[in-house]
Parts: sequence; structure tokens; C-alpha cells
Amino acid sequence: MPILRRTLPTAAVALVMVLTGVGEIAAGATTSAKSLSKDLLTTSYAKKAGFTEVAEKPSTSSKTGVKSCPDGAQEAFENGSNKTGVVAEVLGCTTKKAAAALLTGVAAEGSKSASPPRQLGSSAVERSSNGPVYTIYWQHGDVFEFVGLETQIPASSSSSTTTTTAPAPPITAAEQKILSNAAVNQLKRLG
Repeated sequence: MPILRRTLPTAAVALVMVLTGVGEIAAGATTSAKSLSKDLLTTSYAKKAGFTEVAEKPSTSSKTGVKSCPDGAQEAFENGSNKTGVVAEVLGCTTKKAAAALLTGVAAEGSKSASPPRQLGSSAVERSSNGPVYTIYWQHGDVFEFVGLETQIPASSSSSTTTTTAPAPPITAAEQKILSNAAVNQLKRLG
């Protein structure tokens, strides 16, 4: 979604770059942006996982910038003491084929960081992007979802616009567990 995030800017930039490179499919999604917000991580889950600060309240849009997936919802949480953040996003696509096209585009981009949880399906992809950002993408019918984890967020993330092009360091086992658990939790919310 082209909405700017207070935190996790490199995750947003990476996703927008992938999404804009995917071919467009006919518009007219059957899922509304507002209904997608219920599929995001809950604040209580984020707090339980250690992300006590809301970096971006849940927001929805019917103008994601992706013609084949026009409706979306997103949110972001931060753990200021560890300088980590988690972002969750859901896009409602017009067809299963449109969601699959987004996932195929993601699979071709970035560096593989680890294997995503099996519960997300065999087509789920986990990637690292520029800087310390790790993201799991998956498709559930005509819905395209992702959860991203950014480490090493600057102390003043709300005013930061700096992005780095350094290769991502390997994801740690603890970070992998946080990311995987968040993705599985979000999948469970998508009834």
C-alpha cells in the first residue's frame, strides 16, 4: 500500500516495489478494505509478543496502488527497548489468480532468509530485503498477506526517512520465532 509508515520504511518500500512490478488483472475485489482490518494482528497479540507501542494504528484503503488488489489494511507495532518492529498487511485481490501473481512476484525478489511456517502453505515465501527487514508473504484464496519484522529501528523512528542498502544480517533464531508466530497468528485471524 502506498500509505507511508512511521516505522518499518524499508519493508513498505520493498513491498511497494514488488507490487508495482506485477502485471495488472481486472479490478473489482469482492472483499472490502474495512473488512480486511479484522484479519490483522490484534493489539493484545502484539503486546504479548513484546511489541508494546503502536507505531501505526490499523488503517484501510481502497486505493492500494495495485489494480488487481485494490483493498487493503495495515498496522505496525514497535518494541522501543529492543528497537524492533512488526508490520502486518492484508490485500484483498479480485481473484485467487491475482493474489497468486503477487506472491509469484515476491518469490522472484529479494534474498531468502529462512523457511516460512508450514501452516502458511507450500507457496509461502520468506525474504529479507535491504537492511534488517525479514518478511513472510502468503496467499489465502483471493487474499495476499504479509508480516514483516524490522530490527535495528533508529531510536527516533517516527521522524526517520533513512533507508539502508546494506545486506540484511542473518535472521536470528529468536527473531525467526517472533516473525513466524506473528504470521501464523495473522493467518488464524483470516477466517
